[in-house]
Amino acid sequence: MVGGASRDPSPKGKRGLPEIDPALRAAAAASAGGTLVIWWPAFTLGAYGAIFFDAVLAIWAVATAVLLSGLVLRTRGVLSWGGWVALALPSIWIVLAVVAPRTHGFRYLHYFEVVLTLVGAPTLTWLLSRILLPDYAELPERHRLWAVAVTIAVGVLAFLLGKFNYLFLTCADFDISGDNTPPGCADGPPFHLL
Repeated sequence: MVGGASRDPSPKGKRGLPEIDPALRAAAAASAGGTLVIWWPAFTLGAYGAIFFDAVLAIWAVATAVLLSGLVLRTRGVLSWGGWVALALPSIWIVLAVVAPRTHGFRYLHYFEVVLTLVGAPTLTWLLSRILLPDYAELPERHRLWAVAVTIAVGVLAFLLGKFNYLFLTCADFDISGDNTPPGCADGPPFHLL
């Protein structure tokens, strides 16, 4: 300490960087979490016309982890009954997939899978943000809605990127990543940085 002045321990005092607004931090964390869930299913829906099972199972894993945590800890009042049902929907989808007749197919199960992913991802984002981010509950409703809107916007953009993948990706890009080539992909070499 020089001349009896105390040092400011806040991040604002470090290297002259401004402190990040807690509302921005909570809204950005909620948006980022939601986009991590929705971007790949939306992209594959655009590129292949299908949502891959691994994306739906990723949503199932996260939703089930939160659901089981709530049941094990016997937490009440954190979520409404609708929130608990929303967390159970991915498990309901799996049960339906197991009991659905395979010989004639259960066409509508695929539609449930699409709805579960595209509607469930923003809903799951909201639920997880409410549970996992301490600052989220203190956000004004407008900020919380913006976080969900950003998640939905990234989902729509990812769908469009999948639909028009031939504008910036080639069939070789899909091959080299281990994915099947979608219909209508562009011929050419894969993208390389060097």
